[in-house]
Amino acid sequence: MRLAVLCALLLAGPLAAQDLTGHGGPVSALAAAGSVVVSGGFDGRTILWNAPGASALRIERFHEGNVTAVALTGDGGFVSAGQDGRIALWQAGAAAPLWATPAEVAPVSALAVGPGQVAAGFVDGRIARIDLATGTMQTQPAHDGRVAGVAYLADGTLASVGGDLRFARWDDTGRLLARTGLPDLPNGLTPAGEALAIPFAEGALRLLSPQGQVLRERYLTETPLVAVAAGDGVVAAAAVDGAIWLLDLPTLTPRAELPGGAGPVWALALTGETLFAAGARGVIRRLSAQDGAALGAATAALSDPLDDGSRGAQVWRACAVCHSLDPGDHSRAGPSLHGLFGRRIASVAGYDFSPELRAMDIVWTPQTVAELFEVGPEAYTPGSRMPDQRVGDPADRQALIEYLVRFAP
Repeated sequence: MRLAVLCALLLAGPLAAQDLTGHGGPVSALAAAGSVVVSGGFDGRTILWNAPGASALRIERFHEGNVTAVALTGDGGFVSAGQDGRIALWQAGAAAPLWATPAEVAPVSALAVGPGQVAAGFVDGRIARIDLATGTMQTQPAHDGRVAGVAYLADGTLASVGGDLRFARWDDTGRLLARTGLPDLPNGLTPAGEALAIPFAEGALRLLSPQGQVLRERYLTETPLVAVAAGDGVVAAAAVDGAIWLLDLPTLTPRAELPGGAGPVWALALTGETLFAAGARGVIRRLSAQDGAALGAATAALSDPLDDGSRGAQVWRACAVCHSLDPGDHSRAGPSLHGLFGRRIASVAGYDFSPELRAMDIVWTPQTVAELFEVGPEAYTPGSRMPDQRVGDPADRQALIEYLVRFAP
């Protein structure tokens, strides 16, 4: 099966000539170095790419649910981590991971590779250090809330930022060296020259010293920044509306701005003169690190035969990133919604549902679907791999239900 998927990707034709296409849903994690890129997606796939040829070198489907973080090890291997709380090391030429940690209660939210070890941050605030050779893991409490980013500094110490609005730095034994407050909620962390670059929910990009002091800041937008990457003399940041900025280091002087509007950009990676950007569209775009110009072939917009011009069709577009309405089409991150109404939760054949969903006693009706989007999956269907999202406007929820009644009977 893996060979068949790989062949299909390699023979995908001119459309995949430069942009990287292979995920069956949103792409949530990226890392790049030299000529290789590794990506993780909502579809549970981790893909290693040959960047110049835009071809998939390796496809793994190891994690249950979303692949939340990836990192390259520098020797042809990579590390992947997921919503299932597991972390795995993949070596060049090996058919299976060298090691994989046991499943943790909390999903992994951040990864970094340092001298001889991997650091992982979890949504419950813990940090784990994992020996690259043996997979031996030691965990420690680090933040009161989600670990939003981890990064190794040049001296081998580890920096972290969390949902508690704190910056911390740790030595190689896990001893706390520094802790300072942050002005807002951080959404990532990456080394940027001699500093650390952090995107914030208030729309500001800041450079911090290894001691956690703000060196420079640049307000870019009124919407949250959700991704960051840094390279030689340049840093990139992306917002939840899809806008991307390229800025010079260390001044944070804007170099280029790409407008949003095509959905969130959740992951960025910089290598050489190329910026890779990915998000809700499921395509990893190649952009110039100098001016943001598109280097990959643009994906043609396809007409949707199920778009009847209604408000419900507009609301459905966000759902269509992860779900199809075609019978038996489970190629995206979520199952097909064909025949949704009257169906018991987690009962459709051909899709790997979580044990938590299989144990629930919910039948999908217009009322239960509306309740799901009113309170969100985390509250209504705990244990779901579905990203937590709501349709806050009652009129939009009703429009979506009416659309599904027409096209997913």
